[in-house]
Parts: sequence; C-alpha cells; structure tokens
Amino acid sequence: MSIQIQQVIDNIRQELQVDFIGIALSRVSAGTNLRTIHWKYVSGNTNENYKRIRLQVGRGIAGIVWRTGRSYCEMNLQDDPKELVELPIARMEKIETAVAAPILKNGRVQGVLLFGYRRPLKIENDFLKEVEARAEQLLVLLEEA
Repeated sequence: MSIQIQQVIDNIRQELQVDFIGIALSRVSAGTNLRTIHWKYVSGNTNENYKRIRLQVGRGIAGIVWRTGRSYCEMNLQDDPKELVELPIARMEKIETAVAAPILKNGRVQGVLLFGYRRPLKIENDFLKEVEARAEQLLVLLEEA
C-alpha cells in the first residue's frame, strides 16, 4: 500500500470536507482469470468491511464507472433498499450521496475515485469537475505505487 496515496486522499477528504473517499483498482485472479474490482485505498471509513468487497465490471458504483468510463453521481442512496444491494460500498459505509470518476490513462480505466457523503447533498457540476480533476491527478501516484 502506498503511504503517499493514503496521505493524499486523507488530505483531500479534509480539504473538501468529504465523509468518505475510496480508490478502487482491479486485478485478474490467477486461478479463474476473471477481473475483480476492490477498494484498495480508503479514507473516512467507519469499518473494515470494504476490504471484503469484490465487484465485477458493471456491478456496484466502481464497476459501473469501470464499464462506462464515465463519472457517476447519485443522491439519496439509502432510500431504496433494493438498490443498496447492488451498491455494497454505499450500504456498508452508509453513503447517502456518491460522486465517482474514472482514473483514466490513454482512455482506459485504471481505477475509480469515489467521494461519498453520509448526508443528502445536491451535487453541482463544479464539484463533479473537481472529482474528475482529482482522479486525473491520482493517476501519477497510482503509476508510481
């Protein structure tokens, strides 16, 4: 685990007053040759359950962003229990509002950056642009890790 990446997301969380920040990365299982997505770096977590989450591309917030290569914004996540089953990080961390952006290199997703709030919050376009800019900055650190 890169201490530098952890320090950067801790600082971003404090600077922007975000309740939760996570970076999801993927790996291919040697035995099954399947790609899974997991939360590698987090800040502001309330428990360690995020470590057990394994997503397929297209599943969960990180999987949706990974598949589409586009940002994701959603509010009032806790209002729909059926939806929460599909969003384990939101369920486990009690995230009410989520903004996620792909971490891209040459148009290919290398990771997903998630900002989460434990309260309803209207997401402005400027904030979405901020998350996307932070995702772009994190690519350099991820490549060094």
